Amino acid sequence: MLNHIDTTESKTIGNTSAFLLAGLQEHGKLFFDTHDAMMVLSNRTPIAIRSLLSEMTKRGLLMRLKDGLYHIIPYDRAAADYFPDWHLVAHHLAGKTPYYIGYYSALVLHDLTTQPSFQEQVVVAKPFRPNIRAVKGVPFQFIYHNPLHFFGITKKWIDGVDQVNCSDLEKTFLDCLFQPDYAGGIVEIAKAIFKSKSMIRENNLNTYLQLFGSDAVIRRLGFLLELLEILPNLSNNLLQLIPHNTSYVVLDTGLPKEGKSNARWGIIQNMDLETIKTSVFS
Repeated sequence: MLNHIDTTESKTIGNTSAFLLAGLQEHGKLFFDTHDAMMVLSNRTPIAIRSLLSEMTKRGLLMRLKDGLYHIIPYDRAAADYFPDWHLVAHHLAGKTPYYIGYYSALVLHDLTTQPSFQEQVVVAKPFRPNIRAVKGVPFQFIYHNPLHFFGITKKWIDGVDQVNCSDLEKTFLDCLFQPDYAGGIVEIAKAIFKSKSMIRENNLNTYLQLFGSDAVIRRLGFLLELLEILPNLSNNLLQLIPHNTSYVVLDTGLPKEGKSNARWGIIQNMDLETIKTSVFS
């Protein structure tokens, strides 16, 4: 929570600004929109409030996330080097649109990554235009999923106070295997699956695979499980689901479509398998 603003600080930031910040803090609104500000400053006109918010942003008291959406910068933090939690920003950028933190960002929330994240990925139930929005140089990528692929959502605590929507473990893997290039590539996905092998709920995974309806996901998942020599029962079950009269799919969608063909799984091995195993087992 924002530290209490005392009278001395109120004078240095102006009485109206201090009154607004105190009113928002009282209602737990570190993220707020123009309407919230109008509720606190009910005796001010909308034009005056927008002007005040613009001035407070210039003075480093507020951070503008998008038109009409703001975040209160802690009084003891410099605006130039301050950024709130990316997942919370994503939550508020999504607004009323159903969403969940997905792909590599979900792997981050599940503590399954080894490389830093350079963007926040948000799965949304309706298309966003533009689909990538930058906030102080941080890209927020909004990835549309149709209703058939929009499920498997859980809550994740961020700071002991706030929660955000996130794909659960099994749905995270399905999304990542559907678009490996959105998840740092097949190596990162393989490492995450191996690290969490004891936590994977096979019944959930089987149910989700039926709901998701992607032959490519089944092939990539089964191939990786067999390569890593984990969850053999699940791997065998997946093998029975593959129609062997369909075309091959690439293992990693972010790499060229060339490599050895694996007839067992219908996979084009477009990367060195030793690279995957070395990364996972080292």
